[in-house]
Amino acid sequence: MIFHQVGGQNKLTLWNKITLILWIGISLALLSFFTFTFFIIAIVVGVVIFTMSFFRSTPGSVRYSQQDKVPPFSNPNYRHKPPKDDDIIDI
Repeated sequence: MIFHQVGGQNKLTLWNKITLILWIGISLALLSFFTFTFFIIAIVVGVVIFTMSFFRSTPGSVRYSQQDKVPPFSNPNYRHKPPKDDDIIDI
């Protein structure tokens, strides 16, 4: 309803066309500027994380050899007991 004109006149003047084109250009320029800025920030953060992990002195992950019989995160004192058949009633 902002652009509604009384009397059926729908023509845009040359000045309105120029300002509309300028506003669209300015908004696209700002959008591309901020998008490019966020892209550069993401690349810098990625490079910093990569260099920190590359020059880390401690190993990153713990490796288990094939000789380990106990799987990780299990209790070595736990012994599996077979189920008892005492609770079954035979008739």
